[in-house]
Amino acid sequence: MELECFKLVPSGNLKLVEAVSETLGSKNKAKKLINEGLVAVNGIKELRYRRTVSPKDRIVVSLNPCLFERKPLRLLYLKKGVAVISKPPFLNTNLNPPDLEGYLRKRLGKEWRVVHRLDRQTSGAVIAVKGDRLFEAFKEEFKKRRVRKVYRALVLGRIKGGGKITKPIDGKEAVTIFKPIKAYRFTTLLEVEIETGRKHQIRKHMADVGHPIVGEFLYYRRSWPEALLCAPRIMLHSYIISFNHPQTGETVNVKAPLPEDFEKFLSLQED
Repeated sequence: MELECFKLVPSGNLKLVEAVSETLGSKNKAKKLINEGLVAVNGIKELRYRRTVSPKDRIVVSLNPCLFERKPLRLLYLKKGVAVISKPPFLNTNLNPPDLEGYLRKRLGKEWRVVHRLDRQTSGAVIAVKGDRLFEAFKEEFKKRRVRKVYRALVLGRIKGGGKITKPIDGKEAVTIFKPIKAYRFTTLLEVEIETGRKHQIRKHMADVGHPIVGEFLYYRRSWPEALLCAPRIMLHSYIISFNHPQTGETVNVKAPLPEDFEKFLSLQED
């Protein structure tokens, strides 16, 4: 996979979507890139596609092929009505087609449902089950915090030691534990484990402590280092998921390998 990142200079005073589409040749593609936080103006991610830009503005566009290509679903585990699927980036988990649940039902049958969600840009392990009985069983497992979820996250800044974040989200308890795996020039690759499952929990918590996830565009509105503007998406991946199978009682540990776009961008951090 080749990740493209390019700078552009508007031909005049234009709307941002017009400036990007001048280079891409497609207004629809330009809108998708802006909506996904893949366009920056003067170092800051810009979501307003009607914002006026001029030749004086520095515009950087990160072009991830995953945004425009449907990736095949990778089945990591399947046994007695329980499956773990590796969700590709830029795919909704459910509710908003095209989504992971819809594709899964076409492949395995209409009785299948996903049990929990990942953000649209987040890749990695997702549990799905066949039928209401298993669905309710897993809801209880999540409620009692018996499902272990471990992520990989590339964040801004160098972090030497681990930590625990307990800041409530929307008035509810939220617990995020992190430890560094490898430090790079501008970033650190973290292992992150969450004890709770609040919406955008890792993204919010890491931004709160001054180490936003690379690619973040909602919870970090400051200027990024030039090299990090080329991030292909929000660099967050559901790496390991562990649970007890409700029917067999066995402990299941599933690892979802880092996808190609994540691996490629990590390799660029070595330079």
